[in-house]
Amino acid sequence: MPYDLMITDKTPRTILSQADLFDKCPAAFTPSPAPKTSKNYDFVDTMQAVEILQDHGFKPVYAAQRPSRKSANIPFASHLIAFAQDLEDKQHRPEILLWNSHDASQSLRLLSGLYRFACDNGIVCGEGLQAKLRHDGGQTAGFEKLVKEQAQNMPLAMAHADLMKATKLDIKQQQDLARQALDLRWQNVDQDESLGAFWDSVTMIHANHPKRIEDASQDLWTVYNRLQESILGAGLPIISRNAKGIKTRSARAVTGLKEIVRLNQGLWDIAEQAAA
Repeated sequence: MPYDLMITDKTPRTILSQADLFDKCPAAFTPSPAPKTSKNYDFVDTMQAVEILQDHGFKPVYAAQRPSRKSANIPFASHLIAFAQDLEDKQHRPEILLWNSHDASQSLRLLSGLYRFACDNGIVCGEGLQAKLRHDGGQTAGFEKLVKEQAQNMPLAMAHADLMKATKLDIKQQQDLARQALDLRWQNVDQDESLGAFWDSVTMIHANHPKRIEDASQDLWTVYNRLQESILGAGLPIISRNAKGIKTRSARAVTGLKEIVRLNQGLWDIAEQAAA
């Protein structure tokens, strides 16, 4: 399955049962680390973390894990679960995203997120709104502290979103924001003569084009959301340059979780700077 919660998750997020969680994210239920991990690896059990989040009123509403061709890797794969406290249908709501693996490929992280109901779209906030717990011995007891820290970040993320909604952008400001956003994923074709994929003025026009009535406003929050959906999703016209020449093609959707998080956090930081 694609590891693409930020783009292809087009079903409303409701509370997931244990059976739902296991179906979508079996690695979260693995009670031990991968055999390849060292004796110094401090295993952080995802389901224990889920229980702590639930004790603080956070309910799982989305889950996915990294796909693997080898069945032996599935129980230990990198996985992500989104949690929410307030499930009311509003314009957007804050979420906590639990990102972990059981194979020593990464530290456990709690990320701040926002869920936008207009497009069933999830957002990962910037690096300033995340917490990390390393798998290096004796620190699993600190997870509850991380949960409290991220709970305190949730009103801050909502306040940042409200500030973005109150910030109006003219055409030039929207173009500047689009350039910075596109630079996160591709180089500008006019500034790089190497082989590969690039963006140009046509890409920028399409990236900032509203896809629905709710995205037609010119405030920073709306512009940021349509850029986020465009750049992580499929379909943007980009320039492909190889040994045979140059042609225009459609961009593929970003499906790797690390890249999804990187782009989301970079976009959030860019928008946050524009609101300052």
